[in-house]
Amino acid sequence: MEQMNQNEMSATTVAPLSLNEKPTRHWLRAVAWVLWIFFAILSLALGWFYFTPQGTKVREIVAEAVYTSKQTKYTWLLVGSSGVEKIKENFRRQAAANHLVKQDMSLVKVASPNPSHRITPASLIHVEDIRGETYVGKIMYIKDPRYIHVVASHSPGGEKVSNMATRENALAAINGGGFFLTDRMEDMTGPEFEGVERIMHPLGIVVSKGKKVIGDEKAKHDIVGFTKDGVLISGRYTYDEMKKLGVQEAVSFLPRLIVNGKPMITEGDGGWGVAPRTAIAQKADGTVMFLVIDGRAIHSFGATLKDVQEELLKRGAVNAVNLDGGSSSSMYYRGKIITNPSGMVGEKPMPNAFIVSNPVLENGGSVAYQARKEKYS
Repeated sequence: MEQMNQNEMSATTVAPLSLNEKPTRHWLRAVAWVLWIFFAILSLALGWFYFTPQGTKVREIVAEAVYTSKQTKYTWLLVGSSGVEKIKENFRRQAAANHLVKQDMSLVKVASPNPSHRITPASLIHVEDIRGETYVGKIMYIKDPRYIHVVASHSPGGEKVSNMATRENALAAINGGGFFLTDRMEDMTGPEFEGVERIMHPLGIVVSKGKKVIGDEKAKHDIVGFTKDGVLISGRYTYDEMKKLGVQEAVSFLPRLIVNGKPMITEGDGGWGVAPRTAIAQKADGTVMFLVIDGRAIHSFGATLKDVQEELLKRGAVNAVNLDGGSSSSMYYRGKIITNPSGMVGEKPMPNAFIVSNPVLENGGSVAYQARKEKYS
C-alpha cells in the first residue's frame, strides 16, 4: 500500500511536467522562427545596403550625414577608410572654394525705417510650413533685419535657444554657429560650472551688437551675419575686415548656399548627406528667411543642402548660408519651440543663437517702448 501510494504520488508529480513539455517546445520553435526571419530580413537588408547601386547611394548619403554630425569615428563602418578619405577631401575642397565668390552687397536694399509706421510682432514676422519628399519644417520671414541680433550663451556648457530667447525677451530665434566640446577641467570652479560636464566652444568668431564676444582677431573666419544696414553678409573675413564692412552681428559656419542670387551647389546634393537643417537667407528687399527642417524622425527624414538651397531659391533668396544642423536645429516663436529637435532629450544647449527682438519692447529707431497688452504666446 505504501509502495502503491508512492507510485501514485510519483505519477501525479510527473504528469504536470509532461503536460508542460509540449507548450515549451512550441514556444522555443516560435522563438527560433522569429529569430530566423529577423536574421533573414537583416541579411537581405544589409545585402541591399552594401552590394546594390541603390543601397550604395543611400549608404554614401548616410555616411556624409554621420561625418558632418561630428561622429567621424563611425563613418568607416559605412564606406570604409577610402570612403572616409573621399568625404574628407570633398569637404575640404568645398570649404576652400565656397568663400571665393565675392558678395555684391548692393543687391540687397533694406528700406529705411519709417517713423510713421509702427512695427508690430504680426507685421514683422510671418511663419509658413514647408514640405519636401523627405522632410517637413518651418520657414520664418522677418520683414526688417535690423531686429535680428546674435546672442551668446551665458553658460560655459551652452544654453538652449528657447532659454536665450526668453532671457532676451525675444519674439523669435534659431540656433546659430557651430561648436566643439572639451571635458571640464578640475580648476573650472564656480556657480557657472555647476552641472556642466563638458565645455562648449563656439567655432570661429562671434560678434554681438558690434562687439566681439570671442574669436581670434587675426585669423580669417567663415562668417554669417549682418551689417549695421541690415544686409546679410557671408564669406571669409578677419575681424578688422568685418569692422570695415560694418558687421554688427556674426557667427561662424558654412557653406554658403546662395551668393548674389546664384546657387553655390551646382552638382551633387551638397555632400553633407540628409539631416535636420537650419539656414538663414535674405531677399532683395531685405526680408530675412529663417529655415529649419526636422529630421531623423518618422515624420521627417531630413534634407540635403541642395534641398535647402532650392527651397530658398524659389522664395527669392539673394544670399543664403547653412547654419549648424543635426540635433542643433530648432526654431523658437512666441514663447515656444515650433519645430521638432532631433536630440534624444529634445532641444539641446547651443553656444549662440540668432534672435528677433520684440518690436513692442524696442526702444529707439522707428519703434518707441510701449507697455502694451499684446499676446506673445
